[in-house]
Amino acid sequence: MVDDGRRQMLIVSSAAMSLFLISFDINMVNIALPTITAHFNLDVATSAWLVILFGVVLCGLLLPFGKAGDVIGHRRLYILGMGIFSVGNFSSGFSYHLNDFLALVVLRGISATGAAMMVSVNFAIVSLNLPEDVRGRGLGYFSIFGALGFMLGPLSSGLLIDALQWNWIFYLSGSIGIVGLVMSVAFIPESGGMGKPADMQQTIAMFLLLLFGILALNRYLVEGMSDVVVISAIIALTAAFLAYRRQSKAENPLMERAIIKRRDIMLPLFCMSLIYMCYSGSMVLLPFYLEYTKGLSPAATGMLFLLPAFFVIVLGPISGGFADRRGSYSITLVATAVMVVAMLVFVAMGRLDWIIFTSIGLILMGVSHGLFNAPNNRRVFCNVPMPHIGTASGMHQMIRQIGNLVGAATMPAVYQMFAGTEPSLSMMQTGFEWGFGLGLIFALLAMILSISMRNVCRG
Repeated sequence: MVDDGRRQMLIVSSAAMSLFLISFDINMVNIALPTITAHFNLDVATSAWLVILFGVVLCGLLLPFGKAGDVIGHRRLYILGMGIFSVGNFSSGFSYHLNDFLALVVLRGISATGAAMMVSVNFAIVSLNLPEDVRGRGLGYFSIFGALGFMLGPLSSGLLIDALQWNWIFYLSGSIGIVGLVMSVAFIPESGGMGKPADMQQTIAMFLLLLFGILALNRYLVEGMSDVVVISAIIALTAAFLAYRRQSKAENPLMERAIIKRRDIMLPLFCMSLIYMCYSGSMVLLPFYLEYTKGLSPAATGMLFLLPAFFVIVLGPISGGFADRRGSYSITLVATAVMVVAMLVFVAMGRLDWIIFTSIGLILMGVSHGLFNAPNNRRVFCNVPMPHIGTASGMHQMIRQIGNLVGAATMPAVYQMFAGTEPSLSMMQTGFEWGFGLGLIFALLAMILSISMRNVCRG
């Protein structure tokens, strides 16, 4: 029994390295974004594309890679993804010497490709190797790795930028990826190998929909109805039509029909996406707020971001265990309500002009994540038929990353729309209020959706 427990922990830890790396990497870049913005002389909405394109590639490839894991095996795909992610990050670090923002964005796309391979199957690896009676607790420990990335990414980024240069953050992330590669080779067992590959036409259409849809939305908020917005919107709408048509006609569609028809699976996924819109948009905006209006250094900003990570680490396993015993409804509802309060604090913090209110908002955001993730994930995966577990894992991560993507694309763009390109301090403050106000809308929608799930979702 002890051996089984040890084996399960090694599998969970190895699969969770992907969650650590993605969280570490994304939050590391968020802290570095003001420095990178100044280095390339960009505006906030443009520099945010370093985060946005990473999210587009990640989202666009999660579902096809989720299906690929069911075909070629989850372990094989996971290991390949860890290697590509590491190579992409080492290359991104070298791009500093090219002094080309576009090159950096493209190389980050390589990292995102590897990330998509890992993340599309990590939940499948855990779900297939843990008994159902401990799955919620296992997913709670799984979330600790994400919280550790959340904690160490901003802190490491701030310290490295103050001591060296911003490109060293990518060298560090790539080095940790090598450690993850060794762990995955040693401990992750074989699984999958019996599914069917994704429909390629629908995969391409979905990728174009995400890329040009987000581009149209982001640029419309910044510059209005420009030619770029119109052309991007036309491409996105055409891609949406083609993706929908292939979904209904393809022999093996990208989104498993047996899953997308299940309200008890899809409603928790949509709620999760809204929560991540709040989180991602806030984590892009807050470093600019703290460094531009409060004068904090990158290292000090990174240290402040330890606050939410601490609460995610503490509350993740507790909330997962609670869900195993009492179900997920009440605790996820409380979590969404806490996110509403966090967004209210961020909207008001500039008027109150005390750094303590930023700290309170970060703590509340950490409490919300710590309470929400493991119970909501348990509710999703206890309802998924086992033959579709790899596909469901890819869909889960895609919808989560769409939330990250939409938050990162819209909240900074709303800030830019109200602050302008050369804002005064008061214009910045107005921009931040409107940006976080959009986050408040996302949080309220998540709470309303959570309330509606009482009689729909079991688990």
